[in-house]
Amino acid sequence: MDEVIIYPDETLDDLLIQGLRIIQKAKGFRFTLDSVLLSHFATVKEGDRVVDLGTGTGIIPLILSTRAKKLKLIGVELQAHMAEMALRSVKLNMLEGIIEILEGDLRNIHKIIGGGQYTLVTANPPYWSVAEGRPSPAETKALSRHEISCSLEDCIASASKLLNYQGRFALIHRSDRLIDIIGLLRRYQLEPRRMRLIHPYLGKCAQHVLLEARKSAPPELKVLPPLIIYEAPGKYKPEILRWYGKEEGKGGA
Repeated sequence: MDEVIIYPDETLDDLLIQGLRIIQKAKGFRFTLDSVLLSHFATVKEGDRVVDLGTGTGIIPLILSTRAKKLKLIGVELQAHMAEMALRSVKLNMLEGIIEILEGDLRNIHKIIGGGQYTLVTANPPYWSVAEGRPSPAETKALSRHEISCSLEDCIASASKLLNYQGRFALIHRSDRLIDIIGLLRRYQLEPRRMRLIHPYLGKCAQHVLLEARKSAPPELKVLPPLIIYEAPGKYKPEILRWYGKEEGKGGA
């Protein structure tokens, strides 16, 4: 394997999951726990054909590659420099035959890779509309956090075009957008089937929600037990620790 270049303004970070490593900018957009939560929530089956929309540096395809065998994963990223970083992370982890990174607009990606033939689509879309808050002056962060280049509806519409009959769409978003999310999913023939609310601490209100929908499925929503992230400041709950192969109650991830 040719040597993978790590540039001076980048870091090489251990994901603590089956030896995976990822290249990120030292300053700028870096993946968050949200992507890790989504990667472990999505239903992944052997032989799945998967598309991750807005893949950033490829964190979700990297983690999904450990969840089942014989997967074919495509990460779609609009920003060229992010897609290039993701490609180097794929090469670094020797996953070229499993993960493909494509630079492109998720709104049109079905025209390039084909529609109606994928069994799973994932997305950790921007959480904020342009009218909410002040977008970051850094373009990479602004595009990742605010609906500048694509809206929530764009993301859901793209997933619907890519999925086959009964294909699954898993996403993470703000819990206060839940009504909007469900309305949009149903508009595009994606029926919510699994939901899990995410709480920072026991006794605190949910801040985010994990949802999985199925294409052209009958209504039957299963609400899973809440996901509590922290035992105490800086200390993850046992469920989170298990993803990293750590013993319950010991250390952080």
